[in-house]
This record gives sequence, C-alpha cells and structure tokens, in this order.
Amino acid sequence: MKDCLYIDNHILVVAKNRNISLKDFKEEIKKELEKENLKSSFLEEVYPICFEASGIVTFSLSSKAKERFLKQIEDGEFLLKNFAVCVGKPKYKNRVLYIDETDESKEEISEQFVHRSNKTGLLEFIPRLNEDATKIYSSYSVLEDNEKISLVKILGGFSFDDEVRFLMKEAKSPIFGDKKYEGEALAKNTNLALSVVEVKFSHPISGKNMSFRYYPEIDKKPWLYFNVEKFLKI
Repeated sequence: MKDCLYIDNHILVVAKNRNISLKDFKEEIKKELEKENLKSSFLEEVYPICFEASGIVTFSLSSKAKERFLKQIEDGEFLLKNFAVCVGKPKYKNRVLYIDETDESKEEISEQFVHRSNKTGLLEFIPRLNEDATKIYSSYSVLEDNEKISLVKILGGFSFDDEVRFLMKEAKSPIFGDKKYEGEALAKNTNLALSVVEVKFSHPISGKNMSFRYYPEIDKKPWLYFNVEKFLKI
C-alpha cells in the first residue's frame, strides 16, 4: 500500500499528504486494501487530522484495538507529536495546554475544556460544567525561532482536527498559512505548515513498543528556514 508505514490484522499506520480530507483518505485506503485482498470491515482513526495537514495517521482495524488505544490515550501512554511553523513567537517557550495570557501569576493550567461554536464553527474555551465540554490534552515547546516565525513542537490533538491550530492561535502565535485561525499574516494562499511527525504507542494486542516518524516538506517554505531534521532525530 502506498505510504504505508505498518499494517497487521489490528492496526494500520500510514502517511497522509496535505490537502486531502480524512474521509476521502479513508476511502482511498479501503480501495488499496481491496486491491491487496486485505479488506477490513473496521477502519477507524485513533485521532483526527485536518484536511490541510500532512503526517502520520494511525487506524484501528479491530474493535479491540480501538478500545485499547483509547485507554492508552486516556492514560497518557500514546505520544502524538506535531511540528508546526508558527507566525511570530509564543510568549512562553514551553507551555502545558492553554495559558491565560492576561494572568501573569499563572505558570500553567492543568486542564482546559472546549467546544465548537455553533455561531462561528471554530473551537472556543468554555466552563467544564457545560454539557458539550471536551477536555483537551496538549502542550507546546518552541524548538527554534527567528524574528518572524518559529518552529514549534506540539504534543496532543486527540479530540478535534483543528485543536492544535486553535491552541497556537490562543498562544498568540497561529500556524503559518492557517486561514481558519489567523495564520495568514505573513503570506496569503500558502499551505498550512502543520504535520504529525511522530507517534509512539504500545501495540494494542501484542504490547510491543512501536514508533513511527514522518518528515514534512523540509525543502520548501517555511520549513526550510529551520533544521527540522535535527529536531526529529532527538
């Protein structure tokens, strides 16, 4: 299968190109599986990925795998690492979840809850007691920066396909090329500089430790302004 990183009876790990929806991507995968006589009636993504982003997508091919992946995510045992080039530089170099930029006394917030606004279609923070509140698990670290842009590592993004984009916008450093969350300050009509570059987890059936990496388009703008390869090797 094209761009397949790993497959067995329970899981599939594959690389997705940018500018393809997850729905269409899954249809392509189903066709590829049929061609190779590997048809699976169960194909569910472990985490979402947006249309504009590239990178690693992990799928469950059985209900047992899905259940155990969910448990790993809940227990913080599934690593989902994103790299993004962001506009400007976040106020803080390392942050856990969303930080209230107006409160200088707070170092970090242990948990935050969001929902998708019916009015704008975008994510927004809401009180925990709201019935549609979803807890998010994310953190970011600035790896390298110059005067105008920053290379940022973001861990998490399990709940919404635009969760990472929303968090960086709230950190006052939206992702380069993000039309949805105010990331077009430096360039119009550019591709979103966001990629799922690494996943680590235990195989849901065998328990074997597994790790996969993906290199974004490091020879193209804005990635080429940073030594992305160096940070992926760490």
